[in-house]
Amino acid sequence: MGLKSKLFKASLVLMLIAILPGLPPKTVFPFKPISIAPVRPLTGVLAPNQLLNGAERLHEGGLQQPEGVAVRGNVTYVTVYGGKILELGDQGSVRTVAKLGPECVGTYSERICGRPLGIDFDTKGNNLIVADPYLGIWQVHIKTGEKKLLVSKDNAIIEDGPTTPTTATKQSSITARQPNIPNAVAVARNGDFYWSDTASDFLFEDAIQAVLCNPSGRLLHYSRADGKSRVLIDEVYGANGVVLSPDESFVLVGELGGQLIRRYYLKGPKAGTHDVLIDGLPGAVDNLNGDATGFWVGLVIAADQSNPSFIAMLAPFPNLRRLLVRLFVLVEAPFRLWYDTTGSDFALWVTHHIGHLGGLVPLFPDRGTVLRMDWEGNIVFALHNDDTSSHVISQAVPVGTEHMLLGSPVNQWLGRVKLTPETLATLRGQKATTGTQPKKAATEPPREEL
Repeated sequence: MGLKSKLFKASLVLMLIAILPGLPPKTVFPFKPISIAPVRPLTGVLAPNQLLNGAERLHEGGLQQPEGVAVRGNVTYVTVYGGKILELGDQGSVRTVAKLGPECVGTYSERICGRPLGIDFDTKGNNLIVADPYLGIWQVHIKTGEKKLLVSKDNAIIEDGPTTPTTATKQSSITARQPNIPNAVAVARNGDFYWSDTASDFLFEDAIQAVLCNPSGRLLHYSRADGKSRVLIDEVYGANGVVLSPDESFVLVGELGGQLIRRYYLKGPKAGTHDVLIDGLPGAVDNLNGDATGFWVGLVIAADQSNPSFIAMLAPFPNLRRLLVRLFVLVEAPFRLWYDTTGSDFALWVTHHIGHLGGLVPLFPDRGTVLRMDWEGNIVFALHNDDTSSHVISQAVPVGTEHMLLGSPVNQWLGRVKLTPETLATLRGQKATTGTQPKKAATEPPREEL
């Protein structure tokens, strides 16, 4: 058989895998072209700098994947691999506040033992609210470690906004589907909280497949009074960080895949509607956290004109994305069956690594970036690094009077950088640089362009 014949047959097989109906996976939304705004150039306020270079490594080797960070006074709380929430004292102490799941059997068993991501302080009691993509959303008492499951992944009560028996439709039942990847939380003054569900088609450890599918993430509101969640925005492309405005008139959710931030109005004439606060950001948006004058944006995967996002490059090509997803599923299927029938550690290891976004980290650009934005959507300034001491940043949280902590989904330490006097002065003045106005807020785009 000649080379041309072999290539033709291989191409035919791949084409059939891509287009034949009925093959796995069955996704919530069909594969369609996705439109992602071009990334903003790294000029002006976004120009490269070295303000995050030389990050200190706190508790190196002792913090595995410190994704979420919350600071109160001299105490820092971090979420780490293995279902743990840790308390870090200012004298170097480390205390386990709580453990959400069973013990891990290795660094590949997060779907069993947990990997908490988002964290925020409760406003109704001395608790932390913690989101775990495998174990749900929990209330954890800071002192005693007492745990209470608030949002289950299997039995959550999800509502598609206000509906009546005559307006309840098949689409409503889709929107109100069970959560799959609880990711971030933002607690309101009344104790309710807003949270993100990153995607519905794959587990967190299969993030590559998840971002290749059409957007199926959501922003939701959880009512503490009745234990129910309500969907605010559906079809968010990798719903990630969540933050409330100081007056709680709107809530923001970051999009990892879309490289943008969406705004949902809670009060005023636009209440119940949403738009795009800003798009074209130079990286995949992870956690958001705010204060009275603005908020911080961690960009977990850098993207620019020289280093385009692989998600954005593939977004317009639904058949190619479907082919890639199906190939991942077909390769992983026998190992999943092996693990399900025998409990083999090796099979668990293989299924964990196939499709895990962490495997692509060596391919990520070296740049690490944190954005400071005001509540109108202006970029106030950008902090970058080019020495990889703090790239792959999940969250940026000021601590003390002149430092910033940098969480990461891949590092074995918590980063800390000293802010320059100029940065601190800008924070105190909080004036946006000329030319940083966001693109005009858009009304809800067509579904296929989310």
